Amino acid sequence: MSVSTPLLLVTLLGCFALPASAARAVRLDCLNRHNVLVSFFKYQLSTMKWGKHFQIASGRQRHETENGTRYETITFRNGDDLIWFPKKDNYLLFYADKAQPERCRVEERFNWPTVDLPRYSKNSDKPAA
Repeated sequence: MSVSTPLLLVTLLGCFALPASAARAVRLDCLNRHNVLVSFFKYQLSTMKWGKHFQIASGRQRHETENGTRYETITFRNGDDLIWFPKKDNYLLFYADKAQPERCRVEERFNWPTVDLPRYSKNSDKPAA
């Protein structure tokens, strides 16, 4: 057994101790909508929830300003655009019916946990073992 083998074993075992996450999310405080929860899932699916409203978006567009600042745009089904500047971690929200963006403040970040759904057998209404 070489010296690197124990290190590899410890590293692999440590991976199993880490919690798995299905998505990441950010809670924003925006002037008009206040508490806005934006979730980013695999395959570039995003959701935005505020109050009793819920919107989805598919895909992201990557852009650069004239001075080279990178940003991403997520367009939701209702026409709203969420702009994210990753370097400074700033968010702007363009409402579908307004020309001026609203700056949103990050209140919280978290990961959604991975969920194991129960399996059901064909012959019973009870979950399979």
